[in-house]
Amino acid sequence: MPDFIANDFSAIARAMRREAPLATRVVLHFRYRLTSLTSEYESVDAAVAEAFELWTDLTTDPEYITAADGTVLMGRDALIEAMTHYAERRPI
Repeated sequence: MPDFIANDFSAIARAMRREAPLATRVVLHFRYRLTSLTSEYESVDAAVAEAFELWTDLTTDPEYITAADGTVLMGRDALIEAMTHYAERRPI
């Protein structure tokens, strides 16, 4: 590969995007009364929006968001902060 291409940051970024894995579904974990429940979403933004709706309706207590493989993406504190941003119409 020629040096001028290797030093081209936009070319590097394009190559990284091509090699990036596709986004996986995320799982919202929440509590309804004494039962732990989960719900799947296409994106973290959609899960945060649903968590906010459930929380404002006093239906459930959102706990955290994970990837489909169980990796925690947002703990409780981060989820609360994201819901606050969502309520204020700021980026999550």
